[in-house]
Amino acid sequence: MALTKPTKHGRHDHPVPQKQDAPVPDDLVSDEHEPPEAGKPEEPQELPDEVLHLCMQLHDAGYRAEIRLGQVVVTPPMGRESTYIVDRLSNLLIPLKLANGWRFHHNWGVHIPPYQDLRLPDLMVAPDEVEQLDTMRMRGYCALLVVEVCSPGTYKVDWQEKPLDYARAGVPLYLIVDPVTSPRRVTLMSDPLSDLKPLDYHRQAYRQIVTVEEGEVLELPEPFGIKIETSALFD
Repeated sequence: MALTKPTKHGRHDHPVPQKQDAPVPDDLVSDEHEPPEAGKPEEPQELPDEVLHLCMQLHDAGYRAEIRLGQVVVTPPMGRESTYIVDRLSNLLIPLKLANGWRFHHNWGVHIPPYQDLRLPDLMVAPDEVEQLDTMRMRGYCALLVVEVCSPGTYKVDWQEKPLDYARAGVPLYLIVDPVTSPRRVTLMSDPLSDLKPLDYHRQAYRQIVTVEEGEVLELPEPFGIKIETSALFD
């Protein structure tokens, strides 16, 4: 696996069948989503030291660098609106965090098997003690919740790529806060499939999907066990 130049990525309250169109917004449903790496083998591969070193250097320089299918991808930093949304959500979860000794992570990654891939959620809630792969990545099944806030620069990645990646990692709850569409909405994906492959974009990665529009209530299941007033997440 050769070292590659960093690149930039410029509603349902019922169980979802394992095979169906991805639950993305209508303007993405018709898009062809064929990754340029479609010909890559799906067997686990060792990550070259120089790729991991490049990713670490980018982190040290203040960039949000992820590793996807063995390639370093520089993702856009969160804008002010996204930062505010994460802050508001964090405020709602702080009582549970303090009561349970959980941690909030904003720049610690999730390992995406079978490659040595890395995804950086906008917010990750995890227990104090987790199984980590290295200083940059933890095992996804140790996370309690992973959150992404959509922006124009991350929209397709948050809706099309990351559900599959986080499900493959075993992340139990994936929350997408979407202020880009109108009306604004929040989607919770839960119960990930256990037999997903890196290029299974034709499959629904999570069995349960609940989408609510701004102003409606979203129930966050155990270990949270709370209801979120979604209007509190937006301005």
